[in-house]
Amino acid sequence: MRSKKRKLGLAFSDELIKVDGSTHHLKKSGTSGEGWEEMLLPQAAAEVVESEISSWRLLVLAVLVLAAFFGLFLRLFQLQVVLGNYHQQLADSNRVQMKIIHASRGVIYDRNGKILAENIPGFRMGKNLFISRDEALKWEAQDNPRFAELEIDNIRYYPYGEVAAPVLGYTGEISEEEMKGSSSYRLGDRLGRAGIEKSYEAQLKGVDGAEIVEVDAQGKKLRLLRRIEPTPGKNIHLSLDIDLQKVAFQSLKKGVSEAKSCCGAVVALDPQSGEVLTLVSLPSYDANTLTDPRRIEEAAGYFNNENAPFLNRAISGTYPPGSTFKITSALAGLSLGKINSRTKIEDSGVVSIGPYKYANWYFTQYGKTEGLVDIVKALQRSNDIFFYRVGEYVGEKELGRVAKSLGFGRKLRIDLPEEAEGLIPTNEWKQENIGEVWYPGDTLHLAIGQGFLLTTPLQVLTQTAFIADKGSLIQPHLLSKITSPEGFTIKEFSFEPIVKDIFKKEDLEIVGEGLKLVPKLGGTAWPFFNFSIPTAGKTGTAEFGDPEGKTHAWYTSYAPAENPRIALTVLVEAGGEGSSIAAPIAKEIYTWYFNDDKTNIKSLDKNPLSTNSGTESGKTLGE
Repeated sequence: MRSKKRKLGLAFSDELIKVDGSTHHLKKSGTSGEGWEEMLLPQAAAEVVESEISSWRLLVLAVLVLAAFFGLFLRLFQLQVVLGNYHQQLADSNRVQMKIIHASRGVIYDRNGKILAENIPGFRMGKNLFISRDEALKWEAQDNPRFAELEIDNIRYYPYGEVAAPVLGYTGEISEEEMKGSSSYRLGDRLGRAGIEKSYEAQLKGVDGAEIVEVDAQGKKLRLLRRIEPTPGKNIHLSLDIDLQKVAFQSLKKGVSEAKSCCGAVVALDPQSGEVLTLVSLPSYDANTLTDPRRIEEAAGYFNNENAPFLNRAISGTYPPGSTFKITSALAGLSLGKINSRTKIEDSGVVSIGPYKYANWYFTQYGKTEGLVDIVKALQRSNDIFFYRVGEYVGEKELGRVAKSLGFGRKLRIDLPEEAEGLIPTNEWKQENIGEVWYPGDTLHLAIGQGFLLTTPLQVLTQTAFIADKGSLIQPHLLSKITSPEGFTIKEFSFEPIVKDIFKKEDLEIVGEGLKLVPKLGGTAWPFFNFSIPTAGKTGTAEFGDPEGKTHAWYTSYAPAENPRIALTVLVEAGGEGSSIAAPIAKEIYTWYFNDDKTNIKSLDKNPLSTNSGTESGKTLGE
């Protein structure tokens, strides 16, 4: 028995028919391949698909959100952990500021404790804007926000201005090139540019300190967090006598003016110790205009001055020494045995070599000769004929050798920068630089300090000091001692002879005897004929090829003649005769130096009414 199919039973899907869309006939659903869900709930099926798509979108969105949060986390980690210290410093820099406290330079003193270079309190903003202490206090009282930017600094001050500038030098701003490789300087710092300031920069410079302060958003100081004190530089004590320096400066200035000259130099030392007592160069400059940034425009005139005020003529200027070199020629002749105390040479007025004639100054000016002349009289009268013959006897090579042994043609290593070597000419030098061989006449010129020979005033002085100290030449120097900022002695200095025992004692005494007669009646240094202090010296009048026939005026000397305390050299460029121009300057300096009462200077002339103007006892005997 066949059972009946159940209606709308379990086999409902098998019995369901629908209309075919193309034939409009009923069709069983089972033959279409579609499920019943699709037949009865087409919208529900679409929603299921859309729901699946939405789930993917949510998943993608979730991933993106997570990635964003992860990126944010990484950025926060970088800022807070990796770069936390850096940003903390940036934050602190807005709240905490460090202001440099520039260390003061060491003070420079003269031999008597007088201050030659010191510091004035000041403030610096940025690289080179300096303001005074009073102005800075005014800013602070007004709560000026610029006050927080100020750095404590000092302005270098030189109480004696142009008088001491050739010795002290000045300070100037450091360059970027000089900054390379240096951790001790910052842009805007100043360092020694010349003189003692440059020579002893390492000792004079201190170590900077700092203030760490908290400020508000406007930059106003709230409180001091920490202060690191600066360490001042060490103090320098010099052998220079600033009172003697002032006298030498004024005497030279007056003498240069009277000679209608532009320039000159004075340098003196203690021949027994080598200590430089005074060193003057004209024209000079006021170092304060170069050190104080507020006065820098005033310095323009110095840089444009054709007479070169920054040239330290005492150690860097080179000149033919004229007859002052006869001291060396005399020692050369004596030490080589070419002459002795008994040697006499006839003053013929003129020496001839072929067509060339070489005259004695006395013959040229007055048409006179002096008969037989020995070495002592030759020095006293500065007789050219005698020294022409000495030059012939000795020769240029030995003259040059002896000259170098006394410090000519080389640096003496004084503790000042820019010292010149000078020139001792030779045959080789002349061929290389002039294109000619050495002629016999060149030797004659060399023997009297002319020709190609070039020396500095310091070299002429040390030659003189060598005779004064009886054959010992101690290195000339200015440094005496170094002390701490508190005044405690760190080191004292003394120097050994750089030349000693190269000549016989009797030869030195012969030369010294001649120099003692120069400032006496009959000698060439007529201004000293009545001077009460016995001195010794040598005049010099040096030609230098001036088209108008001008000559350099020299006088080099020491005093007292026995047991000398001071050796002194004076040069006036294109000034005229050494006897009438340079010697009076030396006399004025000696007058001050040997007066016990410096405030009431009295003449040291034995006969102050004497004019020393006679033909045989006055100016005409000078050269």
